[in-house]
Amino acid sequence: MAATTISTFTALGGKLVTDDDISSGISNATGATSGRIYMVECDNTLNISAMYLKIIDAAQTSTGTTTANGSGTPHLMFYLPKGKSITYVIPEGHAYTAGVSVWCVSDPAVGNEIAPENKVKINLICS
Repeated sequence: MAATTISTFTALGGKLVTDDDISSGISNATGATSGRIYMVECDNTLNISAMYLKIIDAAQTSTGTTTANGSGTPHLMFYLPKGKSITYVIPEGHAYTAGVSVWCVSDPAVGNEIAPENKVKINLICS
């Protein structure tokens, strides 16, 4: 499923980005070139293994790049416990300047492209 972006009326963040199956990744999820990420909510209840949500400040990314600090090196990475939903809040927000690209994999190593066996749902609140 493609990501959906909804404008909100709150001062916290102006966009809610949702994806019901992040395993394939999203390029420029917010549709904006700059802003801040305030909240990351992940639902990994369908998987029997922990997953890792990776976010990069880029309009597009190559998740398989294995060089240190290459285009597949995430700026943020969130641990998703097996069979659980979890929410991470960033009170001051994490700034991005080129866009937000997001993907989910089974290992924290840079260049890992092994997608979850089952769907992982995400919600991001951004400006």
